[in-house]
Amino acid sequence: MTTLSAPWEALLFCVVLLAAPVLAQQGRRQLLPLVALIVTQAIAFFAGHGAIAYAAVAGSALVHAAGAWRLTRTGGVMLLTTGILTAAAAVSLHLGHLTIALVLSCLAIAMRTGVMPLHVGVAQLCDRAPVVQTQQLASTIALVFVHLRFVDHHAAAMTIAPWLIRGGAIAAVVAALITLVQKDLRGFYRGTTTMHGGMVLAAIGAASYGGFAAALLVMVTMGLALGGIGVMTSALEARVGPVSFSGPGGRVAAFPVLAAAFVLFGGAGVGLPGMAGFVADDLLLHTLWMTSPLSTVAIILASAFLAVATLTGYAKTFLGRGLPSIAPDLLLRERVVAVTLLVLLLVLGFVPGVLLTPADAFLSVTPPV
Repeated sequence: MTTLSAPWEALLFCVVLLAAPVLAQQGRRQLLPLVALIVTQAIAFFAGHGAIAYAAVAGSALVHAAGAWRLTRTGGVMLLTTGILTAAAAVSLHLGHLTIALVLSCLAIAMRTGVMPLHVGVAQLCDRAPVVQTQQLASTIALVFVHLRFVDHHAAAMTIAPWLIRGGAIAAVVAALITLVQKDLRGFYRGTTTMHGGMVLAAIGAASYGGFAAALLVMVTMGLALGGIGVMTSALEARVGPVSFSGPGGRVAAFPVLAAAFVLFGGAGVGLPGMAGFVADDLLLHTLWMTSPLSTVAIILASAFLAVATLTGYAKTFLGRGLPSIAPDLLLRERVVAVTLLVLLLVLGFVPGVLLTPADAFLSVTPPV
């Protein structure tokens, strides 16, 4: 019974993240795609055959691509490409070509999480389609879950694991450095997303050494923290327009709740104690240290750089001489979204075993493909 709770818990995180931007923006036109996405994620989490699970993930990518197409063709093409990759992984699993399925799955994860240099599509989603970006991060949780369950037990996974770890660590450092020099809030959002993509790729590699649950927690944390940052960024820009770091700050007086939520989500993304990111980073670093000390140091540096970028972005956006505004602080529906995401991050921070224990038991068993 304990192991059976793992798909249910992962689906819960996924559904909350899928619904968050729709609720925050009252996107009634997005209700039908939301239902379709929830159905495809449920199939992916509970499918007993790898081909069916990957086909469901491919279906969700196509739904995302349709939603992004009119806003950003680059983001739409990226999502369409990942849909094709995961569909090909489904076919490969059906035919018994596990190594091919593994490689295709890794490519899809790298593109969906925005790992440099495959980050262009995600960067465009962050800029032009933040709702789609948050939702596609939610369904990426399902993609990572399916990857860990059906292809990461294959012998080839151990062979490519060092490359994934080193590549992810390098990508995370480069992205964190780029985030330090961003000139606006959207640039910070793009940069922090790309940095976390590198961490997820390294976690996928580390999972081959037994860190299945840790890799899932890294992805869940990325989704919840970045989903919160995306919703708060969109909420602020809806009130004051695009936010440049060279302009005046001082918005905390007008939007104290929004400012508090933003800094908490930013803290969750850089391993603030008490939040899920602290546990996720600790588990990831522990596994990396046993496999690649240099990659461990790189991830630590990347996290430190991102922490500086987060504090700098917050200070330039919210601190300083107060600016008056007639726009309201977070509305009730936006507060519900922020509180829900933060509560989940806190629960995973203080009681990580509620996810780690069932996920480790469930994902450590090699299923039929």
